[in-house]
Amino acid sequence: MRVLVTGSGGQLAGAVINAYKETAEVVSCSRNELDVSDFDAVIARVRSSRPDVIVNCAAYNNVDGAEDEPEAALNANSFAVRCLARAAIESGATLVHYSTDFVFDGRGSRPYTEEDVPNPQSVYAQSKLLGELLQ
Repeated sequence: MRVLVTGSGGQLAGAVINAYKETAEVVSCSRNELDVSDFDAVIARVRSSRPDVIVNCAAYNNVDGAEDEPEAALNANSFAVRCLARAAIESGATLVHYSTDFVFDGRGSRPYTEEDVPNPQSVYAQSKLLGELLQ
């Protein structure tokens, strides 16, 4: 099995790479190596690496900074996910994407599930929810 991990410079990607390194061929790319919001670049990387699984660990995760940089948050957390999803469909790979509990408003009294209705309260949360919807 071949696994393509995006955002390889981050903490989540490090854990994913470590988890797969003994059982799969891991191809990783950092933000500098692949702009995941650039569809042509994503398609080219997926075609050249031929992954069975794409694990998206790339994200704009500066929650407060997203208020001042909404375009950057949307590019990384929304449009990039759409690029990766389309590349996965074209190549027959499975896409694994991580979201956040920030898509909920925090008013719940129990842990959230996938069935709970999202209610994002910030630009960051909105960008992550849009990423979920664009898959």
